[in-house]
Amino acid sequence: MHRSRLILPIAALALVLAACGGGGDSPSAAASEAPASVAASAAASEAAPPSDGGDESAQVRLDGFAFDTEELTIAAGTEVSFLNADSAPHTVTEGADGVAVDGPIIDEELDPNQATSFTFDEPGTYEITCLLHPSMNMTIIVEG
Repeated sequence: MHRSRLILPIAALALVLAACGGGGDSPSAAASEAPASVAASAAASEAAPPSDGGDESAQVRLDGFAFDTEELTIAAGTEVSFLNADSAPHTVTEGADGVAVDGPIIDEELDPNQATSFTFDEPGTYEITCLLHPSMNMTIIVEG
């Protein structure tokens, strides 16, 4: 009985620790490696789906050679964390169908169990793709 009471707080702590990784003084993209135990705990927990707006942070998992959501709507100023839960490397790149836009606002390569985050400050619609796997695509809508 005591064991079941500890599972939810431990899973929640693992998600918080995963979201806190990386960081820096600038709101630009910053890559950080998430410990395998944190990634495993996060994967095992039943996390809420990505935000539909109004939160200060959201998480997108790259798993099964796909982003875990095709469309994410967030408020301007929201930090989005991307976690590669696959066994293969992926990129998180502004673009579509495996092709980056000129001067992408985010272009990070993630090895397995690695994470990166980016704060979307400007309202607009951002297409995100994996340069290594062109079928991996998603849309982030940032509302002002």
